[in-house]
This record gives sequence, C-alpha cells and structure tokens, in this order.
Amino acid sequence: MRICGCEISAKEVRLAVVYLNGDRDVEMLHLKPTRIELEDDTSEADLRSFLADLQTFSREHEIDTFVIKTRAKKGRMAGGAVSFKIETLIQLVDGCDTRFVSPVALANFAKKDLEGYPEKLPVYLKNAFLAGAHALTKG
Repeated sequence: MRICGCEISAKEVRLAVVYLNGDRDVEMLHLKPTRIELEDDTSEADLRSFLADLQTFSREHEIDTFVIKTRAKKGRMAGGAVSFKIETLIQLVDGCDTRFVSPVALANFAKKDLEGYPEKLPVYLKNAFLAGAHALTKG
C-alpha cells in the first residue's frame, strides 16, 4: 500500500509518498515532483489541470490513499479559501481514498512513535511525510 501525505500551503500541495518496507518500517519514495501548484483558483481550466496533475501523480506512483494535514476553518490560523479548493480537488481523485489527520495527532506521533525521518528529507516535506507515516502506522 502506498500513501501520499499532503500538506496544503497557500496555493500548492506538498506530496510525500510513503510505504512499509519488508521490515515494516516506513520508507519514502524520493520523487519529482513533490509539489503541485494551483495557478489561478478562479480559472476552470487551471482547476481541471490541477486535478489532472493529481490524477497523473496518483496513477504513476500507484497511490491508494491521500492523507491531508488538516487546517483550521476559522480563526487567526485558518486556511485560506484556495487551500480548501485544493483539498476538495484531492478528494476528487479517481481510485483513491482521502483521509485527514490533525496537526496535534502529527505532533504526538512525531514525539512518541516516529523512529526517525528519511535521509535527505526536505524541510518543506516534513509534515507531508508525517501525515503519510501516521496513516501507515496508526491505520
């Protein structure tokens, strides 16, 4: 099973594909691209292109499930409208399930259950990796 951890930031989604190796340890695929950007959220063509890019990414990398790090819906730290459009587009990818994980659950997982980060993990992919690893190990 391959899971794609997602962190949505501004007008892009950051993607980290993880799986369990033969020893049941979490491994991450080192891929290009690791981000998909939504150019213009008011353009139907750009929305369709973003969804097509997600579909292609999921097919090429045999993704079973997307796991999205949730964002606040209101308040000072609320996610923007564009980020919620991106979240919806991820949920529309054919053949993939979508799940959500809270930032609190990720922080607890990183402190108590994670044995380490993959070598050469870019800082901007840390939360996406955590989301995927959490889903693999916590079910």
